[in-house]
Amino acid sequence: ENTSKKYSLNISFNTYKKYLGLPFVEILKKNGIYENHKKIVKNFNSISVKNFKVIKVYKKMINTLNILKKKYMIIIITSKNKSRAKKILKLKKIPYDDLVTPDDVFRGKPYKDSILYIKKKYLVKNTDIVYVGDLIVDYKFAKKFKIKFIFAKWGYGKQIGKFAVNYPIGLVRMVNHLLKYN
Repeated sequence: ENTSKKYSLNISFNTYKKYLGLPFVEILKKNGIYENHKKIVKNFNSISVKNFKVIKVYKKMINTLNILKKKYMIIIITSKNKSRAKKILKLKKIPYDDLVTPDDVFRGKPYKDSILYIKKKYLVKNTDIVYVGDLIVDYKFAKKFKIKFIFAKWGYGKQIGKFAVNYPIGLVRMVNHLLKYN
């Protein structure tokens, strides 16, 4: 909202939210903004960092990730830049093994670059990957690249896909279920 106002972009949060999950510059383009990307991104990142304190971690999420981490790798794929994502993960004490951002690959979601990066780096097959998300872009990303998808009902979007969980702790059972059939 701050960035939209400062640069007279006329993008409401509801309009912006439609494209959550895509890299920020892609969201700008989807909203017809094709100029001043560097200035806009710089302001957006600066305001974002100042507002980290308002980010809430879902109840039992850290506990759930710690349980999963004992048996599986936790790789976070995000559309945030590497610097912001690392700061958030450290501040909120989120356990993970690796972080893949648009800074690591040529193109972020919805392109396959992130999946190819993970497959090459860790020598895993699509059948070894479970992607958890809360947006339609997450579901389309997983479906497009034939990886298992779990919809997180506590997030932003409306439920989509065959597998969904109501609470973070439900991920443990669902991931175990999906990966035992490999």
